[in-house]
Amino acid sequence: MRRVVVIGATSPLGRRVVETLRADSGIGLVRGVEVRAPGRDPLPEGDDLDFVPLVPDHRLFADYLEKEGIDTVIQGDLVPDRSGLDARKGEADVIATMCLGAAIGHAGSRVRSWVLASSSAIYPIGSHAPLLQRERQERPREEETPAASIAEAEDYARDLAHRLPHVNVAILRLQQLIGPGVRGPLGSLLARSPVPTLIGFDPAIQLLHLEDAADAIGFVARSELAGVYNVASRGLIHWRDAVRAAGRASLPVLPVRVAGLEPVLERLKIPFVPAALMDLLRFGHAIDTTKIERAGWQPRYDQRDCLATFRLD
Repeated sequence: MRRVVVIGATSPLGRRVVETLRADSGIGLVRGVEVRAPGRDPLPEGDDLDFVPLVPDHRLFADYLEKEGIDTVIQGDLVPDRSGLDARKGEADVIATMCLGAAIGHAGSRVRSWVLASSSAIYPIGSHAPLLQRERQERPREEETPAASIAEAEDYARDLAHRLPHVNVAILRLQQLIGPGVRGPLGSLLARSPVPTLIGFDPAIQLLHLEDAADAIGFVARSELAGVYNVASRGLIHWRDAVRAAGRASLPVLPVRVAGLEPVLERLKIPFVPAALMDLLRFGHAIDTTKIERAGWQPRYDQRDCLATFRLD
């Protein structure tokens, strides 16, 4: 019987992963773990939640893993905007990843599977980038971008897989989340009324329903897969169609970056496209999920299903 911990269990994604795995009769133990102060939205009353120090000394967490006989670690809060915690923060928690890897590799550890919920933001977006991105190693050109921290965290996990071949390390590059009460950067923009639309552009976009994200993580953990896998809900949709599917009206805006003015425009309720989404809403962004589907996982939701959540709010 498998014994699993889900790190970041107070995040929307972490909570759903815990619920999914606890419903699996083939798993003996599922513990939700927070390695720092809990989020504003705790686990439902009656659910178990452990608080275990991890940073900067990994040894207490290593002792916890050994004491509980944990064989599978799921890191659900590596990137805040892919866990549902904060749509504005796309940087990976590199220090926590390094400490977690050290705990997994500590003497006495029984861990044989480490699943990281990473981010598709590691892939480049631009006129020369492919629209449909396949799994491959990416090195961001700029070292101070969120993608650079994601690449650094993934590199560390990949190095651990080489050093500890008995540990299956799976990196899941999740598309932007959407679902009841959960909105990534694109979802937050679609929640506006009206929704800003760049004049002259109608890119293809792709979202990931929270249920699909949790299901994919559970599938990879149960299957003890290793390697890099893209995860998204089924299909693509163009931005203007997405706005209509969300039941929103659109407002054309000029494709001009206003990064320094964004707080002012926000206060004045003037529609604008955030600088972080400008390239995406010009060139589009999608990932190829063939690899994980060939392994046996299929998304339950398509893009219109994802956007229907706006009509339910």
